[in-house]
Amino acid sequence: MDKHITLIDAHVHIRHGFDPAAVLDAALEHFARCADQLGAQTCDGVLMLSESAGEHAFERLAGRDHPIGRWRFEAAPESCALPAERDDAQRLLIVQGQQIATADRLEVLTLACDERIDDGLSIAETLNRALDMDAITVLPWGFGKWTGQRRSLMLKLIRDFGPRGVAIGDSAGRPRGLPAGPIFREAIRLGLPILPGTDPLPIASHERRAGKFALALPGRLDRAAPAADLRHRLRAGSGGVVIGNRDGPLAAIASQLRLRLEQNSTRSDNER
Repeated sequence: MDKHITLIDAHVHIRHGFDPAAVLDAALEHFARCADQLGAQTCDGVLMLSESAGEHAFERLAGRDHPIGRWRFEAAPESCALPAERDDAQRLLIVQGQQIATADRLEVLTLACDERIDDGLSIAETLNRALDMDAITVLPWGFGKWTGQRRSLMLKLIRDFGPRGVAIGDSAGRPRGLPAGPIFREAIRLGLPILPGTDPLPIASHERRAGKFALALPGRLDRAAPAADLRHRLRAGSGGVVIGNRDGPLAAIASQLRLRLEQNSTRSDNER
């Protein structure tokens, strides 16, 4: 690996209730550990947001004219890229993107793109629109979402859309030791890019999750057009190394249980 690397968490949420400064501070810590493991002298860190309907963290941060915690946010040449600098001169790049829920109960990520697609369309239509927008288009792994009939649908989708530029998303929430399964195996056979990310859930313990599972690319991104550079390099699958840790089986199950408990608690509060 080069002396300088770029580390990319390709599936990030800054959830409602998360402190953005805590998310960014934790990402720096995780990226620094990853860089040490790879023997890199310096690294740049990139957080690629995939915001669900109702999440607008990128817009909130981009509109700030004063710091959040120790972080300031700068204007950039590209509307979907937001440089962030901490008061000790450490930097991260935040890149806009969306997570779309389809009628097929699968999800699509459109990364490095500021256009939006409505939820509820068929997954084929969603993928066609995403590719037309020139987004990095990703079919992400989700807990329990690649099973049953949806497994067959996913295999068809990666065969039909993979040659058009669709990537597969891996997740820190996919338990360590879980077999890769037919979808990942088929994606590898077809040579599709597989992009790792942390996919923080809306639970308190995931506020400091970003950056723990990432892709390392050699060198730096183009400072004048980092989002365009990401679109080019991630689609090409250009020499990246996956670094960091996925959750162990007990931690992955505990996160899912905690998510369901917190969702049930929220529903109960709303019904009172």
